[in-house]
Amino acid sequence: MNIKIKLLIAGAALGLLAAIFYAGYLKGWYAHSEQVNRVAAMKSKTTEKAIAAGEQKAATAATEGRVVYRTIYRDVVKYVNNPDRTVCQFDNDAVQLRQRALDAANTISGLDAGAVPGSQPGGNK
Repeated sequence: MNIKIKLLIAGAALGLLAAIFYAGYLKGWYAHSEQVNRVAAMKSKTTEKAIAAGEQKAATAATEGRVVYRTIYRDVVKYVNNPDRTVCQFDNDAVQLRQRALDAANTISGLDAGAVPGSQPGGNK
């Protein structure tokens, strides 16, 4: 055998080894990619469940909050339309209105926010 044939066989063997290595590399790459995608899909399902629960709580709280705001709104307008509202002495109606608003805000369930600080029952006198 002459040198050209030996070099040709060595080159073909190296090319075959490179092709086998590259095929194994791609196989591992795709296997890892599939594993990462599977883990991400599992995490997204868990996250979607948590988000859905949070959104449900927020929707419930928002619905409850709307009802509370409609109930209190009339009293607030009545107080604001009073011509003596610039006087700094609060009457019992104003104190009760504030306390009712705070109590209503504290009864809205489902949100992570803490309770709004307010006065003790009976109002600030």
